[in-house]
Amino acid sequence: MRATTRGSDRVWTAEEFLATNQYEFGDAWRYELVDGVIVAHDAPAPDHGAIVAGLPAALGVRLAGRPNDRRPESGGGAAPTQQQRPTARIPNAMIRCGQLPRVTFDVVSPSELRAWRACDRRRQHLQNIEGVQEVVEIYQDEAAIHVYRLGAEGKWSFSAVDGLDAVLSLESVGFEIPLAEIYQFVSVAG
Repeated sequence: MRATTRGSDRVWTAEEFLATNQYEFGDAWRYELVDGVIVAHDAPAPDHGAIVAGLPAALGVRLAGRPNDRRPESGGGAAPTQQQRPTARIPNAMIRCGQLPRVTFDVVSPSELRAWRACDRRRQHLQNIEGVQEVVEIYQDEAAIHVYRLGAEGKWSFSAVDGLDAVLSLESVGFEIPLAEIYQFVSVAG
């Protein structure tokens, strides 16, 4: 998935960006705000889209019957609360608990892997969002997931989950999802 910066002399705040209808920015598939600049994203590849389409359904099944302040979302905006106020990221999916995101999910395409510094920066922005306790990166072309968890002492830890037989454990919401279910609509090495 390719991202391009929209030219503008204006520096946006996260609040302004999230309150604006994205169609006012142009006709790109999706927009994010990074350091006050609006960034346009091209439409995802079919496999990327298939993972994104199936993920909220898998989350919804597991959240049904739990406290009703927890819900899956797809395409909702999230703004860091600390120093990156002119930043608003749009994860592919998330679990929201009450008013705050708890878990974010992003599908990582092969082109994004080549821009690893941008991926690291995006993850840091997601980690700075109030309420977020887990950041999940789902790799598009292989059955591999990276999970970043906020520990009790305020430090982030990393774990990798690999293979279609593996299970993703979401500790902050208390359930698991088999990788085979996440990748059920795509063919991946696994």
